[in-house]
Amino acid sequence: MACTHKFYGHHAHLPGENGLLPKWKAKTLIIGTFNPEQSWHPNNAAEYYYGRLRNYFWKVLPRFAGLDAIPHADVPAQLEFLEREEIAVADLLISINDADLNNQEHVARIKTVLDDKIELFSQFTWNTNPILDFIEKQQVEAAYFTKLGNISAVNPRDNTFEGQIRKIENYCRSKKIPTFRLHTPSGQGLGAGSPREHKLIHRWYNDNGAAQFPFLSSKFDLRDYAHR
Repeated sequence: MACTHKFYGHHAHLPGENGLLPKWKAKTLIIGTFNPEQSWHPNNAAEYYYGRLRNYFWKVLPRFAGLDAIPHADVPAQLEFLEREEIAVADLLISINDADLNNQEHVARIKTVLDDKIELFSQFTWNTNPILDFIEKQQVEAAYFTKLGNISAVNPRDNTFEGQIRKIENYCRSKKIPTFRLHTPSGQGLGAGSPREHKLIHRWYNDNGAAQFPFLSSKFDLRDYAHR
């Protein structure tokens, strides 16, 4: 039994193979990796992308639009924000096809929600081609990955997150669409600093290309997010 993305076919998404992409027009595309369906990860409480309690995405992203944070479980507010600001959120992986729900090792791997554990499988349905088609049809102006990955890796394997990221980056480069890699919104590896979401805002703005968000508001002021 394959492990499919939890939000594949979400009511706010396009039909069929585009089931991880939204119905609305988008200038900004933000791309993550994978979120397993409930049968594989019963404790996965996220109701939409980046919906885990310990993820700062919804505390941080609206700030760049000059707005307040959105509660991590308030999916209607998240969808309204994304559509209004013309932001699309998607993930790279639709399904792990050689996962076996009766194999406890497979279940344990997937429950870690760690990309390197996911890559121990070998048969995937990637979302890459639908993403490329979406970029072209929507005339996306900038693409962001919420995974720093290994940008120095030479010839990464195709069947990996890094390999798929490179495909999208190369396509965007050919179309002169800027791409950036954001520090993970989980805050892992961010280093010392408090409050964490303020440090992440600084990292995204100063180092990861958030200063070029197409939806960046004139109300946004980095000085509002001091940290120590």
